[in-house]
Amino acid sequence: VEPFPAPERWMIFLHGILGRRVNWRSFARRWVDRMPGWGAVLVDLRLHGDSQDSGDSQGLAGPHDLASASADVVELARAIELEHGGRIAALLGHSFGGKVAIGVADALRAEARGLERLWVLDAPPGPRTQPRDRTTEQVFTALAELPGSFVERREFIEALVERSIARPVAQWLATNLVAIEGPSGEVRGWRFGLDLVALRGLLDDFMVVDAWPALERVADAGTEVCLVLGGASQAVFGEQREHADRLACAGRIGVIEIPGAGHWVHVDQPAALLDLLVAPPPTCERGQP
Repeated sequence: VEPFPAPERWMIFLHGILGRRVNWRSFARRWVDRMPGWGAVLVDLRLHGDSQDSGDSQGLAGPHDLASASADVVELARAIELEHGGRIAALLGHSFGGKVAIGVADALRAEARGLERLWVLDAPPGPRTQPRDRTTEQVFTALAELPGSFVERREFIEALVERSIARPVAQWLATNLVAIEGPSGEVRGWRFGLDLVALRGLLDDFMVVDAWPALERVADAGTEVCLVLGGASQAVFGEQREHADRLACAGRIGVIEIPGAGHWVHVDQPAALLDLLVAPPPTCERGQP
């Protein structure tokens, strides 16, 4: 939990596949500065970041899938309210984290603990078996080809760039490097710290799960639901986009495109996204019949 003073309401921020909570730290601080009475909870989803070192002797039990990732966050939400006060009032999830956020919101709705807002950033709520954007697949392939360790962090980045991974993406992936320590604690090298096989299972589940029914239940229960899309992204297209627009036309959810943003909306257009998140409700544009 970020150390903000005694918030009355919390928003949980969920990263995408291969990400970690620190990816949202600077953005969340700017958001809290403009949202009096709110606090931010930045989460490392299962198999990501510090969730791998929870200290629990049993670790995070499988199966490692979307439902389990959502259940983790529901448990965290209860703990936040119990230990820090206030209430979980909003969720924001990007990409893989967007589908996790939908599952969390639906579980809280079932417990009569509905949210005020649910922000789903550039994530297709329905199955996506034939994505247009193959960047994630390319990243997994490149990571699987890398050697097990590197003497310096820059060698890891350069190895990915040589495999046609964009340098900003390679630098972002380098945040998952773990130091290899010698007998005296000195750093002898670096290794990629995530389990690619297990993460592939998470990603495969993300691709096939249909979260539209859950999203619609959450929206119909009174939560303001907004699907935020990068104007230059291809993550939500075809029937997925048509489904979203039908719900928007009916006034059930909002759909907003941020011009100039690709899939990483919060990286490409952070100011525009921040302005959107701090606007008073209703923030979401409704589709036209």
